[in-house]
Amino acid sequence: MTSATSNGVPSGYFRHFVALAAPFWRDARELVLTAILAMLTATMVAIAIWLNLWNAALFDALESKSMDRFLVQVGVFAIIVVVNTLTVTLHLHLKRRLQVGWRQWLTQRLIGEWMDHGRHYQIGLMPGDHSNPDGRIAEDIRIATETAIELGHSILYSLLLLLSFVGILWSLSGVVWLPIGDSGVDLPGHMVWLALAYSAIGGVLAFSLGRPLVKATDLRQTVEADFRFGLVQARESSEAIALLAAEAAERHRLTDLFAAIRSIWDQQTESLWRLMAFSSTFNTLWAMLPILVSTPRYLAGAISLGGLMQTAQAFQQVTAALSWPVDNFPKVAEWRASVERILALHNVAETARHDVEHGNAHTIHVERGNRPVLAFRELGIANPDGAALFTGITAEIAAGDRVLIAGDPKLTHTLFKVVAQVWPWGCGTVQLPDTTPTFFMPERPYLPAGSLRQALAYPEPISAFDDAAFTDALQRVGFGHLAPRLNDSEQWDRTLGAAELQRLGFARLLLRRPSWIYLQEATSALDDRAEADLISVLEQEFPAATVIAIGHGRALEKFHRRKLTLEPAGGDAIFVRVTHAGQPQRPRGARRIPRRIARWVGRAEAS
Repeated sequence: MTSATSNGVPSGYFRHFVALAAPFWRDARELVLTAILAMLTATMVAIAIWLNLWNAALFDALESKSMDRFLVQVGVFAIIVVVNTLTVTLHLHLKRRLQVGWRQWLTQRLIGEWMDHGRHYQIGLMPGDHSNPDGRIAEDIRIATETAIELGHSILYSLLLLLSFVGILWSLSGVVWLPIGDSGVDLPGHMVWLALAYSAIGGVLAFSLGRPLVKATDLRQTVEADFRFGLVQARESSEAIALLAAEAAERHRLTDLFAAIRSIWDQQTESLWRLMAFSSTFNTLWAMLPILVSTPRYLAGAISLGGLMQTAQAFQQVTAALSWPVDNFPKVAEWRASVERILALHNVAETARHDVEHGNAHTIHVERGNRPVLAFRELGIANPDGAALFTGITAEIAAGDRVLIAGDPKLTHTLFKVVAQVWPWGCGTVQLPDTTPTFFMPERPYLPAGSLRQALAYPEPISAFDDAAFTDALQRVGFGHLAPRLNDSEQWDRTLGAAELQRLGFARLLLRRPSWIYLQEATSALDDRAEADLISVLEQEFPAATVIAIGHGRALEKFHRRKLTLEPAGGDAIFVRVTHAGQPQRPRGARRIPRRIARWVGRAEAS
């Protein structure tokens, strides 16, 4: 598990990002492509050296007024252009291939960590700065991978450029007399020292001016993601907003979200204009400084015109290489912000995985039993931060039983999440039945975009069921008229109402044929007759299945043989009141039974 700071971002972000993303490069094919990319980068530097030598030859030809020498240099330049074009285009092709490959690999890894064993749900409840995982996966991974390769190429190019042109600039600089007081010293390679000093001063000033840009860039990505999420929420809840006539409130909410973007934008602009004002001055002076410094030597006849221009270009190449931090500071800031957002998501996913797999003082122990029984042993349920919600749940549900669970809605719904192994926080033990197929039916079934056939089969592939199974399932739930539309693609979760979605949930149940069925308010949107019809289908099709439900309908009450009512027993303890079909309920005063006796009664009646 990765160590993290208080906001969920691992300390030593670069090292942690390498540990997360570097395994992509273990593939031999990617290593070969990277090696070729590095060779092409070196070829670009060689072309820059060639162009520098050509520049000297061209101006010497102009100074000598030789047409033959000039035409030769024109031909050489044409060759340089062709070689450079081929090198740049091949480099671009390979670079983009690596970028999209790395992005795809890292995206699959993060989606795998996020969308695994209910972790996507757990992460949303855990403290820390890891909101909007969709934006982190879609946008931040793109920035992190694409920019990392861009920066890697540019820094390699700059290093090779520096190593190559320092020697050229040193030899072109010659030796100049530097007067100091009444005497002086010979200074070899004065242009190299000037380039180093110029770049160092520029780097320090750029870093000082650009430091606020890192924080502003990070904050901007966060508020941009919040704004996108707000728009998605408004789109997905458009019907509810329209029915409530809440457009004005939504406009106000979205305007406030965008106001945060505007505020951060202004902060970023302030940092950028300072940095850009400096960079503009720095680059303008950079172009003319070597010519101004070397002109006295040219006028004195120490160097030719070609030598002057070659010196100026070599100086520019050396300072360009040394100025890599100045030129790439905004890009590095954006890259770092995206990396930290990715690592925050990865870190919280790893924390959730570690807590479930290894357990701790605030984790429920879930085990698979060797008999068809669902058992709760001194089960306690807590918040993700460890604060206890309920304790003392002890009960058993055997195969073939039909149990209605009632009581505190927060407790009953969370209890289902514990059984589904998406709520690990608490204490005690849950013993799941031996390996038998189970099916959880939520209040509102999730229907992914696509055909009706895909929506019904989800999460199984459509090949798992034949046409007759789809048609029969639809007819059994009163949706036979939809059978001809199995291949139609729509946003079915928006086309169908809540009651119709719950009917489709029962159609899914008929396709899956599980032995253990969990209904979580799965008939809440149905009227009494529709609920009774679907419960009748459930009774006919699954006579031997275990059915555990949360709900309040009369048909559900009649269908189940036993009712477990979970009620507070003082403090954070729970009293399990058991009622069998046809028996009167215990008086509500039973909730005042002391906790130890309440547990004993619950266990006795459950057995």
